[in-house]
Amino acid sequence: MPLAIISAAALPAAQAQTKLNVQVEQQGNTRTASMTVPVPPQRAWEVLTDYVATGEAMPDISKVQLLSRQGNSLRLRQAYQAPYTFGLTISADLAVTETPKTAIHFRMIKGDLISALSGSWSLTPTQTGTRLRHTITLVPELPGLMQPLFAQLTRTSLRDSMLRLSALMEKP
Repeated sequence: MPLAIISAAALPAAQAQTKLNVQVEQQGNTRTASMTVPVPPQRAWEVLTDYVATGEAMPDISKVQLLSRQGNSLRLRQAYQAPYTFGLTISADLAVTETPKTAIHFRMIKGDLISALSGSWSLTPTQTGTRLRHTITLVPELPGLMQPLFAQLTRTSLRDSMLRLSALMEKP
């Protein structure tokens, strides 16, 4: 799911000292962030699939509604407001498919000012915790002149959101 901007100062002191290594790569409109979180995969899964609470804990998401769930398929509505939305509140309805304990895939069904939105999460057990990989393709309806700023803001948002997610996962 698209995630948020948060400053390192807003993270708990213990989390800021953990110095997680979050890698963010970009290729066109696709960004991929990955990190290893020192929690078991079950804990990571619980936090990721608590869509409303985790989503609303992200600074760029102002509201999350679970519209429907049938087994491992669900529909969500998210409202975003962040530096990369340039002050606007943007809404998107997402179709989400879970592969229990290993992956989550999502795609936009409809949205405001977004041409395309899709992505995935993968969870891989490691000796020190869980490797999280989040890939998101986001194509905004913006003039070409604003695309470089949008790309910079979303890369920063993705990195900072991964740190926030780690803090949520490590919270007792």
